[in-house]
Amino acid sequence: MPKTIQEQLTNYGVSLHELFVDLPQHSAITDTLDYILGALYALSRAHDLGFRDRKSGHLSSYRPNLAKYALSISKSENINRRWMAGFYFNSSIQRIAAAFDRLPQMLKAKMEKRVAGKRKSTSARERMAEVNSAAFAHWQRVYDEVNAFKHSPEGRADGRTVLMDDALLAFQQMLGLIATSKPTLKSLYK
Repeated sequence: MPKTIQEQLTNYGVSLHELFVDLPQHSAITDTLDYILGALYALSRAHDLGFRDRKSGHLSSYRPNLAKYALSISKSENINRRWMAGFYFNSSIQRIAAAFDRLPQMLKAKMEKRVAGKRKSTSARERMAEVNSAAFAHWQRVYDEVNAFKHSPEGRADGRTVLMDDALLAFQQMLGLIATSKPTLKSLYK
């Protein structure tokens, strides 16, 4: 039986708590888990604020509201909850995408032989596949989505391809990699 979003978030919080307790106190681990904690917070806030998946483009009334929000934000006034929910959702997937890059590098950092000080050139997906035998399709979808709004002038103005369910499953896949990699992380980052 599928769990509610709140149940999933609660389970992720428990799992993340266990990782903070179990893994060594090393700056690479602490900083990465802190970043992931931020992703959990942002997903939770997006959910609390009523985030809704947006598969199509912006409404014509969207841009004028942004101008109003600019003034409201600068005065610490309340702004539209849906905009805030989208802001938090975007923050969460950016952090999840960053972990898609960061974790494989952490897991390989001290195991890899460096040739003349250079790493061999591979894509983020290839690096992930080298350290992760589990499925990571949702996590990669989040990574690809973030790259789209990071590198394209239009970003995701025409609509999102990643939905809340994708972000939640990506978070689960991320925690799964960390949990199965605990022995490696403990030996690499004493």
